[in-house]
Amino acid sequence: QLLGIFSGIVLIQGARTNEDIRSFSVAPLPSPNDPLNALVFLVYILFGAVLIVLAARFYKGMLFFRLLELMVIATASAVVFFTVGLALLQLDFLTSFFLGGFAGLALALVKFFWAEAKNAAAIISSAGVGALFGFSLGFLPAVIFVILLSIYDYVAVFKTKHMIEMARELSTRQLSFAVTAKSVPARKPKEKREEYVERAMKEGERLDLGTGDLSVPVMISVSSYTLGANGLLYALAVALGSTLSLYFLLRFVSKQKVFLPALPPICLGGMLALLLVKLVGL
Repeated sequence: QLLGIFSGIVLIQGARTNEDIRSFSVAPLPSPNDPLNALVFLVYILFGAVLIVLAARFYKGMLFFRLLELMVIATASAVVFFTVGLALLQLDFLTSFFLGGFAGLALALVKFFWAEAKNAAAIISSAGVGALFGFSLGFLPAVIFVILLSIYDYVAVFKTKHMIEMARELSTRQLSFAVTAKSVPARKPKEKREEYVERAMKEGERLDLGTGDLSVPVMISVSSYTLGANGLLYALAVALGSTLSLYFLLRFVSKQKVFLPALPPICLGGMLALLLVKLVGL
């Protein structure tokens, strides 16, 4: 969350004086405050979901998903590396741009050849996506987009259940579209490696959190930065509320062993934290 907020703020501040940074906006309509941006983005999400479900059902290979993952990681993480070069390394725009592109591609290639980089790639790319969307959308369209996404998340998990199908399919391919936590039992004395691996697969637990559940709170945080002089406080409040909600949600999920739509409670926690800060007059 902090990495995404940092990147988003760098983009927002840089766009005030740099036309090239303003061109980074992915908002489909000219005005970032146009609520129709949220509807267009939702159509993109639905189209992407249909594509992934069809691919998971009828394509059993790996190349398509690995190339898709490589593209997403390279482009999304490039946003983060660009802002690091611009703000922390004090590089000029062009140098930061190429640094971001090369570093993003390098991270994508590392994940392509080394599966253990999955979580790191997922976290960095999620920060980049959230920062870019928060930078591109005004606060009102961002809130509308979050409400629509939360409704979609609920329907996709409890009604159509295709979100569960996507999660299961993508998790088996070890792709960076989720952050994964695993717990495995301790190896017994003199237990053969093959026996231990087989037992660990049966007794071990796995918990996956989709990258959208990380990037969407970042988007709200970054867009709330534009609300006034206390924008940084608003952004941090959203991040704190979202993180606390996520903590309690993951505790519940890990105990109950259920699939739940994460966006509604996570985003609700973030928005309630922002409302609380506004109510105390800050």
